[in-house]
Amino acid sequence: MNIQNSFEIENEIFYYYDLEKVFSLYESLRELPICLKILLEENLRKSNNDEEIEYIIDIFLNRKNLNINFYPSRIVMQNFSGISSLVDLASMRDILARYEGNINKVNPTAMIDIILDDSLDEDIEIKEKYKFIKWAKTKFENIRVIPPGSQICHQINLEYLSTIVHLEQKNGKNYLFPETIAGTNTETKIISSLGVLAYKTQGVKFESTIFGFPLSFNLPKVIGVEIKGRLDKTVTSSDLISNLTNSLKEYTLFEKIVEFYGDGIYELTLEDRLTISNVIYEYGAKSSFFPIDDRTLQYYDNTMDNSDFSKLIKEYLEKQSLFSKNEILAYDETIEINLDLIQAKIYESKKTNEKITINELKNFPVQYRGINLKDGDIVLAIISSNSNPYSLIHAGLIAKKACELGIRANDSIKKLLLITSSLEKIYLEKLDLLKYFERLGFILVENDYNFNDFNKNIEEDIKNSNLNVVSLSCGGEKFEESIPSFIKSSYIMSSSLIIVYTLAKTIKCNILHDCIERVEDREIKIDDIWPDNELVVEYLNKLDYSLYKEIYKSIFQGNEYWQKIEVEDTPTYNWDKDSTYIQASNFFDNENIEKIEIKNAASLVILGNNISSDNISPKGQIALYSSASNYLEERGIKSYNYNSFISREGNSEIMLRSIFDSVNLKNEMVSKEGGYTKDFEEDEIVSIYELSQRFKQRDRPLVIFAGKEFGVGESRDWAVKGMKSLGVKAIIAKSFDKVYREDLVTFGVLPLEFLEDEDSEVLNLRGDETIDIVLDDIEVNTLANLTISSNRAVIETKLKVRLDNEEEIIYYKNGGILSYLLKTMIS
Repeated sequence: MNIQNSFEIENEIFYYYDLEKVFSLYESLRELPICLKILLEENLRKSNNDEEIEYIIDIFLNRKNLNINFYPSRIVMQNFSGISSLVDLASMRDILARYEGNINKVNPTAMIDIILDDSLDEDIEIKEKYKFIKWAKTKFENIRVIPPGSQICHQINLEYLSTIVHLEQKNGKNYLFPETIAGTNTETKIISSLGVLAYKTQGVKFESTIFGFPLSFNLPKVIGVEIKGRLDKTVTSSDLISNLTNSLKEYTLFEKIVEFYGDGIYELTLEDRLTISNVIYEYGAKSSFFPIDDRTLQYYDNTMDNSDFSKLIKEYLEKQSLFSKNEILAYDETIEINLDLIQAKIYESKKTNEKITINELKNFPVQYRGINLKDGDIVLAIISSNSNPYSLIHAGLIAKKACELGIRANDSIKKLLLITSSLEKIYLEKLDLLKYFERLGFILVENDYNFNDFNKNIEEDIKNSNLNVVSLSCGGEKFEESIPSFIKSSYIMSSSLIIVYTLAKTIKCNILHDCIERVEDREIKIDDIWPDNELVVEYLNKLDYSLYKEIYKSIFQGNEYWQKIEVEDTPTYNWDKDSTYIQASNFFDNENIEKIEIKNAASLVILGNNISSDNISPKGQIALYSSASNYLEERGIKSYNYNSFISREGNSEIMLRSIFDSVNLKNEMVSKEGGYTKDFEEDEIVSIYELSQRFKQRDRPLVIFAGKEFGVGESRDWAVKGMKSLGVKAIIAKSFDKVYREDLVTFGVLPLEFLEDEDSEVLNLRGDETIDIVLDDIEVNTLANLTISSNRAVIETKLKVRLDNEEEIIYYKNGGILSYLLKTMIS
């Protein structure tokens, strides 16, 4: 089936894979949620023949719970979360150079954006990692680095790097397809608020995507959330999010996509959508998706100043039925959120599950009065930014209107404006709103501000009269410990309500109906100062490209520390032998496996059920007297500088020593808990790492025995890479975690499973046995012969070979994906 098509715009031809051709044949596919249409498009685009196309269409047509692929067009790494993958990339160039191959063939196939926060301390760890990343940026294609000195990861991802639709040149033609993203941190996924489908990935799966291999998962269920109605005054996005959170508690979101639709969507700014996306992931959703609409394109125009490309985006998306029309699609479940019914919510600081309405606050009890204050008076107001410009602009417009009407805030109230990003200060200044906060007495402060620095007269009045005074904040629990103890009542509310209550001076004011302040005999009420949504959006739209251009004009330049780091202009990396953070890896296996023949193998460990990836490769602090600490001590690193395994995952020597170095590990070969095992030839208990090195010298392969769900938990690349490096040829378990088994194959380690009525306990394994595993013809889910020999008995049985498809067999026969790729490059 040929589904390619083209269209012309501005005298230029663009090609694409036309979903409309598919919909004309399979009309019900037109009702797919838009997120699934994106997945359908890229699976069809990557198909090799009509048979694959028919298979893919059948999965989506019947919504079958079968594997599909996700092909990210861009990969986002924050800080050092994928640095071990970059080390592997550089190490592959070393290997290719030894075989006199073309090292320039070693490059990421997808664009990688590495975003480095400027919050990191400038120490030896940072210097070594920055130096390596800076070299990688200059020598690899498809790597961009946002050096320290910019904003936080998701802001840059959302505002600057995204293209929404990917443009790729192939055979002299311009091809369009939806941008999709994989990233190493949760913030990556909130790009879905911009209509870009994104998933978080890590471990071996992340490394595979660098080389163009897809992520695979079962076709996800999609929950449709219909947003209808309009938000009432005093109701902000934080109230909507609170309401949405309570609604979602009733649903199981794990591994599902949440897609939003409905007329009320247009009430939500892109910043609101970003905030909502953040909440969705806390409930385990695979992705939160807002289809692209006119507001999305307006945001894109404002930040990128490229209206021509926006026209192209809209043209393409409408042809593909990927542009939001607020139509009801075929969702697996639906949730309705009626904006008309949402009320502004306020929380007591220490009772965040108990909501209070504005009407209830007017009943605040007043028992005591002081010299200048009484119960219920507000003495502290803290407005903190939350990366959502809408909230700050809305509050700023209230402050502006109040100042224009001549309202002054009470000097008895300590008023703080805590801004965590230079970007937020810049846009408040550009919109000429910052001065109105300041006129109301708000002081711009940093994160480390001392909240206890209070006016002594006010503090004494409160204490002497035992007053129940009030503090207001919008930052949640993070301010609880900072609020002075003499303030008995603390409430959490939106920035806008904080401004209004500050003007009213007391929490007892019913701000919905009462007079907030009187100016020259005129009663000022909330309707006089509260801006409507249209005005806020008008101000948001003033944040045009000129602002973003100013912010991002030196985004690739970096701070002074980054600029001073010098790197060598060499095609391969000159590894510093003294570095304890960055060292080359070597997973290359040049053998071609035509049959399974693991002979004279020994057991490294015998383990029980539910051995997690963290048991296999811990990421915590490096312990004293361990194999890793000995390595560090030999290089002059003292215990107070050991740091954690996760911080040193770019050093293969240390990570190799991390394998099974867990205090909770129980190896059945020894009575001692932790990373220990037994060398039966020497009758000696040694570290697991030490035994692996001894068996390398003896030229004997290693195997591991385990129980059920081996490798369960968070995917960690070293939990698999370490097996390969230790010399482990096969892992024999009762069962495997699904992802971990796939990762083993990716790195060329053979996963084998006991037959139903057998395990290491039934076979009475002690660890002193000689293991032979043989299979002449490697096929999908076949059985291998296992022979266990000891001075007690010889046991012969079968093992299930967990190579589940032909692709996995190819990878295993070539020693894993990296070896497979290198062999291709060498040949």
